[in-house]
Amino acid sequence: MRKLLQIIPLVIIFAGATMLFERPAYAYADPGTGLLAIQAAGSAIIATGWYLRKKIYDLLHRGGTAKHQSEEHSATESDEGSSIS
Repeated sequence: MRKLLQIIPLVIIFAGATMLFERPAYAYADPGTGLLAIQAAGSAIIATGWYLRKKIYDLLHRGGTAKHQSEEHSATESDEGSSIS
């Protein structure tokens, strides 16, 4: 993870430098091309989230599920004990 945090600023700097020294392009780009690129990027992000949804849920709810399950377990045991008596 630390390695990734070191690489991200370098990628941003490289992308900024690439845009800074950009040469003009004498070509036609269809107006829908930009929207298509945005749609593809959004779809990739959503697909990644869907694929990793279990890991994301576990990351956001770390520690809360174990406590919740133990409370349910103790409540079930006390209910069973009162119904037997």
